[in-house]
Amino acid sequence: MPEGAARDEARTAPAVPEAETPRAGAPSPSALTPRALALGSLIGALMCLSNLYLGLKTSLTFPAALIACVVGLGLQRTLLRLSAARFGPPLSLRETSAMQSAASSAGYSTGGTIVTASVAWLLLSGHHPPLWALLLWTLLSSALGVVLALPMQRAFIRHDPLPFPSGMAAASVARSLHAGDSAGRQGAKALGVGALGAGVFAFARDGLGLFPAALALPGALLGVPLSELTFSAELMLLPLGTGAFVGLRTGASLLLGALVCYGGLAPWLHGHGLLKETGYYGILEWSMWPCAAMVAGASFTHLALQRGLLRRTFGALLGARQSPGEWPESTDVPRTWFLSGVVLLSLGLATVGAVAFGLPFPLGLLGVLLSFALAAVACRATGETDMTPSGTLGHVAQLAFGILMPGNTLANTVAASLSGNIAASSADLLTDVKAGTLLGAAPRQTFLAQLWGCVVGSALIVPVFYLLVPDVSAISEERFPAPSGFIVAGVARVLSSGLGGLPEVSRWSALVGALLGVGLVLLERFAPERARRFIPSPTGLGIAFVLPASTSLSIFLGAVAAALLARARPTFADGVTVPLASGLIAGESLVSLAILLVLGASS
Repeated sequence: MPEGAARDEARTAPAVPEAETPRAGAPSPSALTPRALALGSLIGALMCLSNLYLGLKTSLTFPAALIACVVGLGLQRTLLRLSAARFGPPLSLRETSAMQSAASSAGYSTGGTIVTASVAWLLLSGHHPPLWALLLWTLLSSALGVVLALPMQRAFIRHDPLPFPSGMAAASVARSLHAGDSAGRQGAKALGVGALGAGVFAFARDGLGLFPAALALPGALLGVPLSELTFSAELMLLPLGTGAFVGLRTGASLLLGALVCYGGLAPWLHGHGLLKETGYYGILEWSMWPCAAMVAGASFTHLALQRGLLRRTFGALLGARQSPGEWPESTDVPRTWFLSGVVLLSLGLATVGAVAFGLPFPLGLLGVLLSFALAAVACRATGETDMTPSGTLGHVAQLAFGILMPGNTLANTVAASLSGNIAASSADLLTDVKAGTLLGAAPRQTFLAQLWGCVVGSALIVPVFYLLVPDVSAISEERFPAPSGFIVAGVARVLSSGLGGLPEVSRWSALVGALLGVGLVLLERFAPERARRFIPSPTGLGIAFVLPASTSLSIFLGAVAAALLARARPTFADGVTVPLASGLIAGESLVSLAILLVLGASS
C-alpha cells in the first residue's frame, strides 16, 4: 500500500520503553488463549474479505497489523458491554498480540496470490485452476513465508534491529486502548460509526437499488465521450476511506496520473490511431505498460538507494547470533521446526505446482530458493521503510521463469504468485514479531498465531474468490477491474512472445514510464526538503494509469478530506482518521460482498 496516514502514524509512533521489553528468564504467560485466537480469526476473516474486495476493485490493500489492534480491541470492548460475565475479562497485552498476529496473517498474508496471479491465470486460460490446488498453493506459500522469516527474525529484530514502523504503531495503539484513554475510546467509536454508515449506504445502493454505483459525466475530450474515458462520479465510500489511508501526496499523484492518462494521452492516442479502442479495458491494454514500468523502476531505484541493502540483508542473516538479553530458547521457535517446515512446505509446493500448474518439480524447488532471497529483501525493505515491494519482487520471479521456461505463460504467473506471497507473508510475520516483542509476547507464540491465521485466511479467501469471480466475465470495469492481475497476465504474455510482440507505442510508453519512475525517486531523494512534498509519488502516478479515472478521483477526495481534518483539528484527526477510514472500507466492502454472494447463490 502506498504511504499515507497509517504509515505516517507508524513512523511517529513512540517505541515502548526498553524497560518494558521482556528479558531472558522473564515469565511469559500464554498469549495463545482460545478467545484470543477466536477473536483474531473473526477479525482476520473480516479483514481478509475486505482486502479481497478492495484488491479486486483497486489492487490496493489496507495495513493489517495496525487495524487488527483497533478493530479487535474495539470489538471486544463492545462484547464486554453486552455481557462482561461471558466475554470478560479484557484481553491482556500478550493476548492482544496473539489476536493481532492471527488477524493480520489471515487478513493480509493470504491475499497476494488471489488478486494478482489467480486473476492472471483466469485471464490467460479462461478458467480457474482446481479449487483444491489454489487452496493448497495459497496455504503452503503463505505458511512457507512465515517459516522462512524465522532466521530473519534474529537478524532484523535482534542482531540488527530495524524499526518496522507498523509493528511499533500497533504496539503503541494496543497500549493506548488498554489504558482506556479518550483517544482509544474515540477511535473505537469512529470505527463503529464508519462501518455502520458505510454498510447502510452500500445496502441501500447494492441491495435495495435506490441509486447506482456511479453517475456518468456528460461531455467529451478530443471527441471521445468522458464515459469512454472512465470519468464518472462514483457513489462509493470505500475509495474515500482508501484516500484517507494513502495520504494527500499519493492522492494528488493519483489524480494527476488519471488526468494525464485518461484526460490527455488516451484520447490523443485514439485520435491519432495509436489506440484502437477506448473504454477501460481498451485503454488498459496500453496504459498497463507505462504503469508497470514506472512502479518497477521506482521500486528498484528506491531499493538501490538504500545503501548496502543487500549487503546488510544477507550479512545480518549470516552474522546473527544469540546475544545477551534475548528471549530464552524455551520461548523461541526451535530450529527443528524451521528445518522441518522448510522441507515439508517446499516439497508440498513443488508437488502442487507440478501436478496442478504445470511447473516442473525441480523449477518449483528453484522458485522456493529464489523466494527466500526475495523475501529477505522484502523484510529488510519493510523494516526500514514500512513498504513491502512484493509486487516488484513477483515481477523479478516472472522474469527469471520467463528465461527458464519461455512460452509457458501460466507457469509464469504461478512463479509470480509464489515469490510475491512468500515475501508478503515473511514481512508480515516480522512486523507482528516486532509488535509482539514490545507487548511481551514470546516469538514462538507469535509464530504459531501467524500460522493459524494462514489456515483461516486460506480456507476463507479461496472459496469466496471462486464465488465472487466464477468466470472471466466477472473481471470488468463495472464489477472487478483487478488491474494488478491484468498486469501480471500482460507481463507473462510479453515474456512468452518477446518485446517485439508489443505495439511500438507501448514499448515507448514503457521506456518513458521507467525513466519517469527512476527520475521521480531521484528527485525525491536529492531535492531540497521544501520541494519534496511537491514531487509526485511515482507509485501513485503509475497506479493511476490502471485504475479507472473515477476511482482515482474518489481516492483523491478522501485524501483531501483527511488532510483538511488534520489541519483543522489535528489532535482529533490523530485519533479518528485511521479507524474511521478502516470502518468505511470494511463496512462497504463486507456488505457489498455479502450482497454479491447472496445474488450469486440465488442465480
